Amino acid sequence: MEEPLFPEPEQPRDGWLGWGEPAVRWLAQCTRPEAATSRATVNAWYSVFPDDDGRLAQRLRSELNVDHLQALDELYVHHLLRSQHNDVRYEEGGVGPDFRVYESGLCIAAIEVATLFLRQDWSDEQRRHDRLAAELNTRLDPKFGYLIDFDIEEATVDPPPAKVARFLLHELEQLPPAAELAGTSVDELPHVVYERDGVKIRVRFWPARPDAASLTEPNANIIATGKMLAGMVNSGQRLKDAVAKKGGDRYGIDGIPFAVAVGNRDGFCSTDVVIEGLYGGEAVRFDRRTPDDYEIIRKNDGLFGVDRARGAGRHRRVSAVFVISRLPLWDEGTDIARYDNPYAADHFPSHVLLTSRRFGVLEPDAHTSIVDWLRSPPDAI
Repeated sequence: MEEPLFPEPEQPRDGWLGWGEPAVRWLAQCTRPEAATSRATVNAWYSVFPDDDGRLAQRLRSELNVDHLQALDELYVHHLLRSQHNDVRYEEGGVGPDFRVYESGLCIAAIEVATLFLRQDWSDEQRRHDRLAAELNTRLDPKFGYLIDFDIEEATVDPPPAKVARFLLHELEQLPPAAELAGTSVDELPHVVYERDGVKIRVRFWPARPDAASLTEPNANIIATGKMLAGMVNSGQRLKDAVAKKGGDRYGIDGIPFAVAVGNRDGFCSTDVVIEGLYGGEAVRFDRRTPDDYEIIRKNDGLFGVDRARGAGRHRRVSAVFVISRLPLWDEGTDIARYDNPYAADHFPSHVLLTSRRFGVLEPDAHTSIVDWLRSPPDAI
């Protein structure tokens, strides 16, 4: 019998992944029941994937999160397609798009897969925070009765874990018993600033509850929270860019309905953000003659809009975009939303990829469940 993609780990590991650990270790190393279910799920999906040269397997086993998660999204989309169709071909002829779906020998649809990650600068901040958090968790013990959160405000170089840990250990030893600070407001909690050699870290100490598991568990973490991110959310623009880059114009699929399936791994990319990115942002149109009379419309700045110079829709080769918001692999609650292009050259068949929700323009006499998000055409202003 052929060995599965991810065999059962030889060494037990019942904990969750640590700060900044590669995501693949959840499948490759963890032995929690949830991890075992995830492993069996991925192995089953991969067992029917056409990976003759092993390239997808190599990416799935990669400790680089970008490679691993992108490959996982491709595998999942293939699983969704295979659950509805017997003939699904991967990179047919050695070229894209990723998948082509056939019925009775006729290609009825093509799908390209993209993955939307957190914006790059935030990802960099997150990785720097996670690396330091992982080191501090191994060097500091919650036995003092406190948990810690920190914010790296400045860092011309990576913070030195040993020096930061020694600094925090000294501060922990000076703190009063945690029980004395019960009920203290956030603003009054003990806090310090580590500042040296181009690194500035603001740290707050939180008294743990007397019954907190962190006081008794042997491998408990002292870091309480993740990185707090601040700045302008640009998920909608990056979604537009990702879909445009995957657009069907570069593939030899003229006349074949084409869609882009996006694995949404950006927690800031909500439904509203997707709608603005694809269909345009909201605006208010007033009638100068009757100022009190106005309507909410959508601007012509979405991926699906009108090129006024040509008098035609933009990105007409993209029939639809599917946004897959993934939940853990042991959970069946994955949300798959379909967003139709009102100017598409070809309609994407409804039965190719089943969805949880669907968005688009309602036809006047249509009896569908499509939400009428576009009461005015995208080129209204």
